[in-house]
Amino acid sequence: MPSQKITLLFYFLFLYTSIWSHPSWGIVVDSDNNIYFADIGNNGRGSVWKLYSCGEIELLLGDFHAHNVSLDANGNLITAHGEDNHTIVKRFKDGALDTLFQTRDHVQFFGGNCTYTLQNEILFCIEHYIWRLKPDGNKEKISHHYFEWNQAIFSDKEGNVYAPDKAIHDGALIKIDKDGQAKIIATNLLSTLARPRDKHNDVLLGMGKDENGAVYICENAGRRVIQINEESGQTNTFYTSDDNWFPTGVYFHNQETYILEFRYTSSGMEGPQIVKLDKTMHKQVLFNHARDI
Repeated sequence: MPSQKITLLFYFLFLYTSIWSHPSWGIVVDSDNNIYFADIGNNGRGSVWKLYSCGEIELLLGDFHAHNVSLDANGNLITAHGEDNHTIVKRFKDGALDTLFQTRDHVQFFGGNCTYTLQNEILFCIEHYIWRLKPDGNKEKISHHYFEWNQAIFSDKEGNVYAPDKAIHDGALIKIDKDGQAKIIATNLLSTLARPRDKHNDVLLGMGKDENGAVYICENAGRRVIQINEESGQTNTFYTSDDNWFPTGVYFHNQETYILEFRYTSSGMEGPQIVKLDKTMHKQVLFNHARDI
């Protein structure tokens, strides 16, 4: 049957790519509509790119294994290298680079799963907890909530922290407020497909909030961005990627939605691709690595 062949093909692709770590999920847009995004599949161990509003693309960091990017309150880029020497850097608007912290001890600071908040805090998840890196280089828990399997962190403008746990309740999203109180706000976020679940690639990654306060999260297996009503826990599919792409990052800016996408092929991971949705959900591909580099 054709459907069985398709299912077997995708199962093979997921088995083939199980050696990959999960893809990057960081994408942000500044006040001038320039887009910054992370990409671990190109330029050695990875890249951080800037896509200017005019369409020009610039490689900001190469051989830099960044999963996430953030902007500080002044619009400067913050990103972290997540292998060997775990390093978090700030890139100022004039191009100057400042190392905020670095260590070879990933337990002290883990650059592979971190974010920088608008309150100038460095947060990261390691050994089942989310930690705050203090100015003296020590760390402290932001909450006593225990994560079974977390791979991404998001902080909103008010300083609330959102983080998924793919190992509980068929995929859950946890909110940690400014006082460290944790609450599960959504469950059953992982899609069930006609193949075994891949524990490394069927993941919950990038998150964002729209102007109305709804929370969004990217879910790879279903190739979708999920919208979550934080009060009721109700969920619905906001966006589904085309042509076997899957979304990993989402960002809302000026009533437009920016989505970071990748896809798997027989030769490995392909991408990234950036899609923009206007308020009518009209879709435009702003950048495709294979086409534009």
